[in-house]
Formats: sequence, C-alpha cells, structure tokens
Amino acid sequence: MTMRRLLRLLISLCITAASLRASGRTNLTAGQQEVLKIHQAMAAAAEKRDFASWSKYVADDCIFSDDEGEITTKAEIIAHLRNMPLAYDHSENHRDFLVHVYGSTAVLNFRLTAHEQFTDTDIVTEMRHTQTFVRQDGEWRLIAEQWGALPINLRKPVPGPAGAYKEYVGQYEWRPGGPVDRVWLKDGKLLSRLTGESEDHEYKPLGSETFFLADDLGSITFVRDSQGRVTGYSYRRADGQEIHVRKID
Repeated sequence: MTMRRLLRLLISLCITAASLRASGRTNLTAGQQEVLKIHQAMAAAAEKRDFASWSKYVADDCIFSDDEGEITTKAEIIAHLRNMPLAYDHSENHRDFLVHVYGSTAVLNFRLTAHEQFTDTDIVTEMRHTQTFVRQDGEWRLIAEQWGALPINLRKPVPGPAGAYKEYVGQYEWRPGGPVDRVWLKDGKLLSRLTGESEDHEYKPLGSETFFLADDLGSITFVRDSQGRVTGYSYRRADGQEIHVRKID
C-alpha cells in the first residue's frame, strides 16, 4: 500500500465523533438516524482503535475501494490502524450527509474536508464517501465503502502581464461536432464556458501560457504556430494524458 493510499485510508476511517455531532441530523427519519448513529459509532471506535467494537459493525468480507481503484480488506485496514498512534495532527469537517434506506439496505453519502499537518505544511483533502449497509440479524453492518478525492485544485495562480491574455480569446473545438470552449476576457480575467455549461469558469495563470481551473486537476497550455498565432490548446489531464483542442474562431 502506497503512502498516499495509506493517508487517504486513515482520513477515511479516523473520523472524530465531535465532527459528526457538529454536522447535525435535521430532517432525518428514525431509520436514517439509526444508520447515521451506526456510522458515528464506527468512527468513534476507529478513533480509539477499539477494533472489537468497530468489527461488529463491519462485515468480514466488506469491500473497501479507494480513488485509485484498489480494493482493501477489513483485515488490512485493522493491520494498518494498529500501527497508527491514537492521536496525530489532523482534523476533519464532515457535512452534506445523505441517507437512503431501502428496507434492509441503506446507503450513506457524505463530504469531508481533511487537514493533515506534515512538518510545516497543512495538506488539505476534499473527499466524498459512500457507505452501504445491510441489516443482518437485526443489526446494520457495513458491506461496502468507496471514497475518492474531489477535483479541487489548490495551485496558486502566477499572474501574467496586463493585457497578455487577449490572444487567447476565441472558440476552441474539442472534437468535430463536440463541445466548444468559448474563451473571453472580463475584468482582466480569462473566462471559459463549455457547450452545455451554465456557469463561467476562470482560467487561472500558471505561467508560460499554462492555466488551470479551480475545480479541475488538469491544466491547459495554449499552442502557437510558426507565426506566433494561437491555434489551440492542449488539455493535460492529471494522469498525464493530453487532449489537443483546435481554435476555430
């Protein structure tokens, strides 16, 4: 298990009971509240490394799946948690709880913001979790949990010279007949809106004709021809793959 996966796993399981209480439980049915209480009890047990209590809420063959597509077993999670101190420098903010109950099956979804301190650096992670429970022998048990980081880009913009973005204004076609990215300037900001979107997005400068979006982990780099004219841009995904987008206007 990589260090990155281990850190995500610890964020996922070491949930403070206080943060759950602070989130509130308004407008939940009795059945939904029962599921959320089980979730809170699991979190409190994991925080205390009380594996006996935690285990009774988790099926032995429970499937834990992370945003790297890796499957982790219940035994592996317990083994890793045993090696962690009871307290380390971190905090979480849990919110946006959604609970659906379908007879003997329940699904819980929530969002969290985690802060972890590494020497002089505060690492922030935004995540979404989905937990699936079934009622067995009158008790709710976790049978699957999946979590993934949200595409929140925390890069810092590198402002470019005033008026430098005018050459980027235009329309960019991702593929023939596909979405078109309309790019324009407003109040010194380079804005973008793809076909079908209802909101504008700001291309924030990263330096040397490269920009990023606050809600996308990728980046775009404008390209020019031999005469220096902007002919399109390359969208580079977080995994390194690139999409070459053509300027059509």
